[in-house]
Amino acid sequence: MEKIKSKFASYRIRSFSILWIVYAGFYLTRKNLSVCKTSLIDDYGLTVAELGWIEGAYLALYAVGQFLNGILGDRLGARVMLSIGMISSAAMSLLFGFVPAFIMLVLLWGINGYVQSSGWSNCVKSMTQWFATRERGTIMGFYSTCYQIGSFGAGFIATYCLGRWGLKSAFAFPAFLLLAIAIIYILFHKDTPEQLGLPSAEQQYGDDKGREAEKIECAAADKRAETGAADSSVIREVLSHHMVWLMGISYFCLKFIRYALLGWLPFYMTRQLGYDPIKSGYMANLPEIAGFLGAISAGYVSDKLMQSRRAPVCAIMFMGLVLACVVQTKLTSMGIVPMILGASVIFFMIYGPDSIMTGAAAMDFGSRKGAATAAGFINGCGSIGAAIQAPLLGYLAGVYGTQYFFHIFAPLAVVPFFLMLSQWNVKAKA
Repeated sequence: MEKIKSKFASYRIRSFSILWIVYAGFYLTRKNLSVCKTSLIDDYGLTVAELGWIEGAYLALYAVGQFLNGILGDRLGARVMLSIGMISSAAMSLLFGFVPAFIMLVLLWGINGYVQSSGWSNCVKSMTQWFATRERGTIMGFYSTCYQIGSFGAGFIATYCLGRWGLKSAFAFPAFLLLAIAIIYILFHKDTPEQLGLPSAEQQYGDDKGREAEKIECAAADKRAETGAADSSVIREVLSHHMVWLMGISYFCLKFIRYALLGWLPFYMTRQLGYDPIKSGYMANLPEIAGFLGAISAGYVSDKLMQSRRAPVCAIMFMGLVLACVVQTKLTSMGIVPMILGASVIFFMIYGPDSIMTGAAAMDFGSRKGAATAAGFINGCGSIGAAIQAPLLGYLAGVYGTQYFFHIFAPLAVVPFFLMLSQWNVKAKA
């Protein structure tokens, strides 16, 4: 028994670490576009509106891919989907830096969006296999730092490459790093404990470790259960759950705001505040450190203070986001330090519910077999919002300037606040 416990603990640490690096790695071939927008205008002669269409193509196909690749992940397994996603995304980023034609840039970055969409839902699916319901809020709070630190690190790497070696290197070097991560994942990761002859995470770490139903389920499981595969009935059950839909609508609003900041903050600082592109690339990354703290705090509070209820924490932080966006409309004219501090509060409030809705909540309401479908659906709804913001804000920036962005964000955050408030006492079954 002690041997199994030790082996399980060891593999959980390894699985967490590899999957953390995998999803952080996806940002290497995603964040480089936002860092390079001004240089793409200067070097390739693109307009602001064309940049909006390039990013819009990425986000539109990313949204479509979330719905499809989540279901495919539950049918084919996370290993297949993540391997294909990383290798394909690296190829698209590499090509993007060497093809200056606008139509080709739209096509390549659109394909990149589709293959990138295999990342989160399938990482969540694999994480679901290794962690029990009662610990998922805390674990996914820490795990979700992968896309904050990943985004921060990817922005730093792309900015360094841009300043040191030029535009092409900002797309090529991150591509080779992602390929290296793909090799590590393929060689060293196992999707489920059962593949190693271990019991399920719910048996080993759940609230009721000796549960007879769990034992019967594990004993009767066929080959598909070992890979976490789901049949169509599981997928239908997940997609009919009201919390999955409410999380999806809420995430539509949240991801609109989050991706607007990720995609346009460096550009905003260059055009609105007058900083050069390199300095803007570095400074725009700083508020994401606060996002790191927001995700950890939200996950811990939902597990320890809210008894694994996810909606209360989301509701509280959405109200905080509303207030922070209202205040930010005043701070942007007061200089770089107040502006960065205000943006840091916004990122703190964004990444808390962001990590819960696409992480712990998707795992809770999707279950082991349907986690990728739930995560894909919620993230897909969010990605529609992200896709809409790119051409919309690109158009508004070209016609009216960027000074009105934060006026748009505050009303959007009100909607998910009320949705999550209405589900205050909802808790997933183990």
